[in-house]
Amino acid sequence: MDNNTKAFMIQAYFDDLEARIKFLPRLREEGHPDEALMLCCCYIEALGSRKHHQSSRKLKNYARILEEDSGNLLFSLVHPKRLRLVIQNAKPFKVDLSKIEPLIDQFGNELQPQQVVRDKLSGNLSDRQESWLQENLFKGTIAAISYERVRSELVHDISAGTVTFSESTFNGNPVPDLDFELLYQALINIFENIKKRSIEANAWYWEQNA
Repeated sequence: MDNNTKAFMIQAYFDDLEARIKFLPRLREEGHPDEALMLCCCYIEALGSRKHHQSSRKLKNYARILEEDSGNLLFSLVHPKRLRLVIQNAKPFKVDLSKIEPLIDQFGNELQPQQVVRDKLSGNLSDRQESWLQENLFKGTIAAISYERVRSELVHDISAGTVTFSESTFNGNPVPDLDFELLYQALINIFENIKKRSIEANAWYWEQNA
């Protein structure tokens, strides 16, 4: 395929995707808020899985593209109570959970950057636990919460309520709800970022991530 043909195909792909994304607010305004939110989350998931096609872990791909391309730090932050629950169900932590839980509890209700969590826990973990945390810390993030509490409930249970964080804070400020406005803006930012990279390099965004 020559460069001109590829450039045409890339532009056509993003023109079609842009039309799909721009349809979502209209769908919502026409009385289909759940459907608009579900499609929004599914588009994020699809773009994440395409970008990170080497991985079959849909949740991880969804979380990664939100962290990398949404332009919103919130999605990459770890929710301490969520992390506590995730670790409680992880096999490597069954033997000495009582040593790890108090460290997580010290974060209180304040969302934490992933590196802060790693630094806090690292000296108290076995090699197996360290390896697990490196691969699975994303499960404790706001992105992961949005996948399971919004995306999955809409796909499998048809409807989902707005996820609120009444007690959680970041830098002392309230954490915004996981609603259409927040996730739709994230989708727009993801779209704009991967489109820009693809057009400038004349290469698909997933090729650049190989």
